Amino acid sequence: MSLKALFKSAVAELRKRDIPFAVAGGFAADLYRREPRLTMDVDLVILVDKNAVDTASDVIRSLGLHPGVVREADLAGGPMFAIRRKSSKPCMVVGRKKGESSGEGVDILLPEIPWAEQAVTRAQDNQVDFGFGDVPTLTVEDVVIAKLFAIQAPDLRAKDLDDLQSIFAAGQAMNVPYLAGQMVRLKLAIPAKARPLVPEPLLALDKDNRRAQKK
Repeated sequence: MSLKALFKSAVAELRKRDIPFAVAGGFAADLYRREPRLTMDVDLVILVDKNAVDTASDVIRSLGLHPGVVREADLAGGPMFAIRRKSSKPCMVVGRKKGESSGEGVDILLPEIPWAEQAVTRAQDNQVDFGFGDVPTLTVEDVVIAKLFAIQAPDLRAKDLDDLQSIFAAGQAMNVPYLAGQMVRLKLAIPAKARPLVPEPLLALDKDNRRAQKK
C-alpha cells in the first residue's frame, strides 16, 4: 500500500470509529514550509477518553501494519530503567510492516502528549484537502508547538529544526499571543544547544517569556 493510500485508509478508519483526530507531522508541516520535504510516514493525533494505546493499535492493525508503543522515556532518552521496564507513560503507537522498524507507515500520537488536546480541537476548524476530501489538520501555530516540544529531547532531530526554519522563512502569519501562551503553559523553553538553529522570532518569544517569569 502506498503512503497516500495508507493516509486515506487511516483517516477512513478513524472516522468509522468516530475518533477525533488531526493530521500532524510531515504532512502538516509541509503545508506551511517554504519548500516541500519528503516524509516517510503519516502522523495522526487522536483524542480518546480511555484505552488510547489499544485504540491506536487496533487502527494500525486494521491497516495491515504491526503496532509498537513509544513511551515518554523513549522520546526523552531515559532514564534507562524506565525504558527497560516500559514504566513511563505511552505517547505514541507506531505502525510499520512486521519485522521492519523504518520505512513507510502510520504513527498515532496519543492524548498523553501535552499539546495534543488543544491542537486537535483547533484542527477541527482547519480542514485541508489532501486529495481525498477535507481532513482536520494542525494549524501552523500548533505545528510550531509540536516541533518546540520535540526539540526538548536530548537528541535534536534535524527535521524538526529544519521544519521550524522553513516555516518561519515562508513568512506564515501566526497567532503570536496563542503561540507565546502555549510556550508558557507547556513550559517550552528553547534549549541552549538549539538556539543557534532556531528562527529569531521564536528566540524573541522565548526571551520575553523568560523575562516575564522572573518578574
